[in-house]
Amino acid sequence: MALGSTFGQYSIAILVYVLGTLCVLGIAGNLLNIIVLGRDHTMHRTTGFLLQMLAVADAVYLVVSIFVNTLKCVVDSTDWLPSVVSRYYWPYVEVYAWPMAGIAHTATVWLVVVITVHRYVAICRPLHAAQYNTMSHVRKAVAAVWIFAVVYNLPLFFEREVLVRNVTDIRMPNMTRTNESLMRQSLSEIFVVVGQRVVVKKTAMTNNSVYFIVYKTCLFFVSRFLIPFAALAFCNHRLIRAIRASDEIREHSSSSAASGGGNNEKQDTWILVVVVVVFVICHLPDLILRVVVTMAGLLFTLSVSIVLYSNVAANMMLTVNSSINFIIYCFMGRRFRAILLKTIGCHGVQTPTPNVQFRHGQVLLNVDRNQSNERRQTV
Repeated sequence: MALGSTFGQYSIAILVYVLGTLCVLGIAGNLLNIIVLGRDHTMHRTTGFLLQMLAVADAVYLVVSIFVNTLKCVVDSTDWLPSVVSRYYWPYVEVYAWPMAGIAHTATVWLVVVITVHRYVAICRPLHAAQYNTMSHVRKAVAAVWIFAVVYNLPLFFEREVLVRNVTDIRMPNMTRTNESLMRQSLSEIFVVVGQRVVVKKTAMTNNSVYFIVYKTCLFFVSRFLIPFAALAFCNHRLIRAIRASDEIREHSSSSAASGGGNNEKQDTWILVVVVVVFVICHLPDLILRVVVTMAGLLFTLSVSIVLYSNVAANMMLTVNSSINFIIYCFMGRRFRAILLKTIGCHGVQTPTPNVQFRHGQVLLNVDRNQSNERRQTV
């Protein structure tokens, strides 16, 4: 079977059916995350706000992913859309969809970093938490992330341009059916509409070697890989150590309340650790692919088919990352499940209230005043 036909079927199966379904379910899940986290009054206000902002960024990325992955595959590999839409209007959408995807993805990466640092300060630096983990600082951090995401991705708006020309202005290249199928997956695509051809073309800036080395390679690995992943590795290592220290203290404690009370701070920390681990796993294929492609341009020749297949798989993993947090919250969050069931109409479900706080390996008991009065009356 020809490579073009094989890749077309593969991309339709993954990008249209699998990734499209993940996007729809992920958008619904992130909307539920925003609602449920807003109703969780036992969680610290700053933590809930940051997780809501992460859900917003994930939802935005999934919406854009429908355009840059699912709809693009439909336009390139099928005739499902009306010819006027796919051949004339789509190029204008594609030019702006890619930069929006970059903005949403950058915001997602750095919001995970902000949430992790916030949790690190709360657990490992409790004396500084009152100063830095305030709503004012958190809002400023979120605003800074979105401003950085927009500024960093501004060059993407100038990487492609749409040219509309008369039929006589462009000569169609001679190509076999296999080459034509492969050409439909490239960045420069030609369409014909009633005497005109709409061309999505790379600009001169995109083909500039300095731009590729400085912005597409060096700045990407520093701002989207080196700094974020180093911060995540450091903070999560310290958080896991703090959790283990807390477990050791509770094992040697003779207090029944300390051994049996609900530890909401610890639960929130473990949820964050799992979110970060899943985040790293889902982003590794994209990072590895970029490294291999960059090295291939300097050291060796890489098959185009390998890049195409790997790129589809990497895009799917990024979509999984933006869709899976709802499942993590449901699986690990006892309070999240209770509030979710109550939100969707399962009455009689009571939201658990915390009576234990977790601070840098120490368990601090907050005994309810009613319980204290009962104990005094019993005595």
